[in-house]
Amino acid sequence: MTDDSRVSPSAPPAPRSKRRNAVLALYDSPVHRDWAFWMTVGWGLLTAVSIPSGDQPTELPVWLDTLLAVLTFVILFGVFPTWLRLLVRRWLARRRDRSPHSFAGAPPGAADRAAAPSARRPTAPPVTTPPQPRTEPARRRPPPPRTQSPHQQREASEPQRVQQSVPLAKDDTKPPSTSAVWVDARNKMPHPVARALRTLQQANTSKEQYEALLDAAEILAISVSVTAAALLRGKSGGSEGSEESGRRNLSTLRSALLAGGGATFGTWTNWLEALRPFAASHPDVVPGLPNALRGDLHTTGLVDHLNALRTERNRAAHGDRPQSAGESTVRVAEIRPHLEQALIKAEFLTRLPWLLTVSCSYRPRSDTFDVVAHHVMGDHPDFERREFTWPDPVANDVFYVLSAEGPVTLSPFVASLFCPQCRQMEVCYSARAAKNTGPATLKSFARGHTVHSPDLGDEIRSLPDHRQGTAP
Repeated sequence: MTDDSRVSPSAPPAPRSKRRNAVLALYDSPVHRDWAFWMTVGWGLLTAVSIPSGDQPTELPVWLDTLLAVLTFVILFGVFPTWLRLLVRRWLARRRDRSPHSFAGAPPGAADRAAAPSARRPTAPPVTTPPQPRTEPARRRPPPPRTQSPHQQREASEPQRVQQSVPLAKDDTKPPSTSAVWVDARNKMPHPVARALRTLQQANTSKEQYEALLDAAEILAISVSVTAAALLRGKSGGSEGSEESGRRNLSTLRSALLAGGGATFGTWTNWLEALRPFAASHPDVVPGLPNALRGDLHTTGLVDHLNALRTERNRAAHGDRPQSAGESTVRVAEIRPHLEQALIKAEFLTRLPWLLTVSCSYRPRSDTFDVVAHHVMGDHPDFERREFTWPDPVANDVFYVLSAEGPVTLSPFVASLFCPQCRQMEVCYSARAAKNTGPATLKSFARGHTVHSPDLGDEIRSLPDHRQGTAP
């Protein structure tokens, strides 16, 4: 069976699709079809054979001289040209991304299909809307009635669903949903989530959509968790039992961040699942979270949808990634509804905006503080400035979530840090920290780059520790 569902079953199977830079980030997979791999191997074999057979005297042993020569020739004439090829490919990919064709109305993959017309097999005409019945001449005898299958009877009873989904061809892609849910999420969700959705909707191929969809799911789980953790940490004035329960949940998150592996996709979803009883009994701590986490026989909660996406991420991470465009298309169609439903459940985030403070100045007459902050919502990278008057001061260049009671700091869970790889400020989330001393390790939402912060490491360790009963 081939990737293209329109190919005749009698046709020979299509060769396995070639994946660029899939082996050691340099060579294409499968390697036996990559000329650069054979060039590297050839130089190594040629050097290994020619050095021992030479008659030039040397002070080094023959085996050591041969090993050094093989490494030198393989790196210079094998690995280095392959690395140059990788740089050229990345440059060409960036040019394609910036080309105006990305914004034109042509369907994705049209250029690839035009470049290799001989590689495509003859295809049957696509499935179209069934034609309307034509009036036959009176003298013509109508055909004998045929017994309809249950599936055909169900289609006849639903005339509004005449257009059936057609399996995508090998090089075709299906754009993500453009429903009101996706549009609202890109405009009103916290910037990390909105940016991930924008990347998903701009993906050119089904494989890129698959990766972007899983990244957006994990970013959504992180954003919900850090918002809830910040509000839970900033909640005060409640009963002793509620404060003890809140400290216990924060202690669980602290232990996960201080563990050796740090926080993963499962860390955030498991923490939200453990937070469900507390959110149900204290709905005012994180408004909207109890309804999002609620699930029963008739409805599916936010964590259930996120866990379905996490299962797919684990499946891909353990070697079961889509191997073709057709398989990627099928998997995207299976898991995309979970992300859309998770966005609907997480709609309460749109009413808890993220702010990045710019300045805070004291006004003596009113005993208040004038605050200028970036509104870190929506997918646009240039955040709008907002002005506030608050009774309490806030720190500069720190993320806050604006609740009904006022601003609550998102630190140490979210921070704006300079990324040495991107050479710019990035929105980062805490991934792990050492138990006793040392900096915290944060990752950027956009590219997953690692950034270290000594101050946030101490702040993570200062979170409540339930084993000690108080904060350290």
